[in-house]
Amino acid sequence: MSKNKFTQILDADEQDVKRVGYNFQFETNILFEILNIKKDDMREFQKDIRIKWIEFNKNNKNKVIKRTFTTFFYDNFHHFFGYFLQNFFGFDENSIKLTKKEKISDEILILEYHYLLTTVEKKRLKDNSKKFDNQLYDGLSSPMRFLYFLIRHLGMVIRKTIQERIYILLDALTIEKGEKNNVLNFMILVKDSKDEVFHSYYKMALYYFLRPIEGIPEDYFKKLLEGREKLYQLALDKYPFAKEKLVDLLYYFYKKCILLQSFSPLLDFFNFVGARVEDSLFSKVDIIKKEFLINMDEYSDTKKNSIIEFFDYLDKKSTLYSTFQANNLPSPKSQLNLFLLYMKYYLGSGLEALEVGDLLFLPKIFKTTLDGYNNNIDDVIGTNSINNIQNFMNFLYALSNIEYVNLFFRKIFKKNISQLNYGFFKTFLKSFNSNFMLKINQKNEVLLENPENSPISFNLLVENMCRILYVLIDKIFLRDDPNDASKNFIDPRSRYIGKNIALRVLELFVFQDINYSDDIWPDYVISLNKNHIKKEVKEPFSLSIPSTSFYSDEELTQIMLTYNIQSFSDQQYFEEWLIHQIIIPLNDLILNVKNSVDDPSNEIEVYEKLSEFFLNGVEDKEMVKDYRFICQRLAPFWKTLDKSK
Repeated sequence: MSKNKFTQILDADEQDVKRVGYNFQFETNILFEILNIKKDDMREFQKDIRIKWIEFNKNNKNKVIKRTFTTFFYDNFHHFFGYFLQNFFGFDENSIKLTKKEKISDEILILEYHYLLTTVEKKRLKDNSKKFDNQLYDGLSSPMRFLYFLIRHLGMVIRKTIQERIYILLDALTIEKGEKNNVLNFMILVKDSKDEVFHSYYKMALYYFLRPIEGIPEDYFKKLLEGREKLYQLALDKYPFAKEKLVDLLYYFYKKCILLQSFSPLLDFFNFVGARVEDSLFSKVDIIKKEFLINMDEYSDTKKNSIIEFFDYLDKKSTLYSTFQANNLPSPKSQLNLFLLYMKYYLGSGLEALEVGDLLFLPKIFKTTLDGYNNNIDDVIGTNSINNIQNFMNFLYALSNIEYVNLFFRKIFKKNISQLNYGFFKTFLKSFNSNFMLKINQKNEVLLENPENSPISFNLLVENMCRILYVLIDKIFLRDDPNDASKNFIDPRSRYIGKNIALRVLELFVFQDINYSDDIWPDYVISLNKNHIKKEVKEPFSLSIPSTSFYSDEELTQIMLTYNIQSFSDQQYFEEWLIHQIIIPLNDLILNVKNSVDDPSNEIEVYEKLSEFFLNGVEDKEMVKDYRFICQRLAPFWKTLDKSK
């Protein structure tokens, strides 16, 4: 990458991160500003794309078997990509290597690349990353982030030029750190754009979002309901082709997991399928045994049992993760509920449960980290410290009664609540994947005691899980007519009538575009369109929707990056994060207040100390009022302190 352009991008990146809020439009403006510098080159670039596209379509007319856009991009994308990055953004085209391209179907093309970061780029990046203090970019580097948006904008340019409903995005990225150079390995996905599906889904989500708001006429809601009915019809129309396309979908997930060496991209999809099987008349294990493993003649009984054990493990962990994700909704109060949920789950059973047993993924790391911290302080964190923190959580429900929730978290954790929760999800996934790899190694030690068994690799296990998911979906969902599939469910006359089954099957394919828990899909889609929604209800209906009803741009970026970026070696494990980011700050608050008052049981004295802590530098009258209330509600906690270690 040329030094000037690389510096320009990183300087803009630094200024963006230093802002109080993150803004998609700001990012977009930076990129278009750079593109506009070379307007003539852009016109030539678009002309080149258009000529090749016209020629492709001309040749296609004479073919008996028509080729689709994936064939066009199979032949031309690398040329477009290299030219775009080098001529408009200064990347070195010679450092961008296409390692593999694979046309999965007429609608999906995968291209795998690696990019060699030069010594100059690496140093500039390292210097720039030291200036970042935003939780969102902890563990991420600017070229990764910009590569994501550059590819996104390349897709926009191409789509606009050829007027074809396609979607191009960076879908997975890892980094290999070397002594001199780093290599970015990444996967680009070129696929069909489900515009009609998402437009109808958006209307349905908007209907439920706006329904509680007074002042909107019924005619407006009737138009939105048309979107819901259109979505059902699309689901019914696409249902007959689902079985064939399901193979392509699961192969896509397989490729993504293999590149990232992580099972995370499949977690929410795994839970979505598992939860529907639980609503059926069948047992997951019975289906796996009778319709999958029975055909695996090359596997010993021990190896087959191992596959079932891994499925059960992933089933439980995906359920746990999706439970947390289901609470990852917009607004500080929703984020507060998420925080209290995982705090109760992990700290509710005390210190012993954290250091031994299977509550944590890596309890040894937790114990080692805590012991290391305690070795350097006088007031060690022990059993009763954890009990005190858990008891303190019971007092925090008072925060749900105030508007300015984030002040509490910024004062104690130096982050707002959504940034803290993003750290939870990010480190949770790292520890989960590390634990998963550890279990594979442990199981292989047992398997190899018998020379007839071959080891189970991560890649093989992901392949088996994808095949199992196919068998489960086929068993409960796929018939000639979705109404026939209703018979597979406990509730065939309401939740699982034919059109609802068709919609559930359609949603399986939505996971390729919105690879997160289906519980957050409505708010995610609504938030992507928040500016349009605010304008649409403000002008004709004189209504104002608060920003807290939507995900912020920063939160949207957090969601987008969760499954697409590999966890790095220098990123904290969840067990380390829990100690350093949660337990220590809370324990410090408890001890500091306790040690700074004459009598911790004196609520007035504690109240004054808490007010001094939370309201220092706060001038907003409503915020002051809120936190005087909170300090009053928290003060009685210090009476309950257990003074033993």
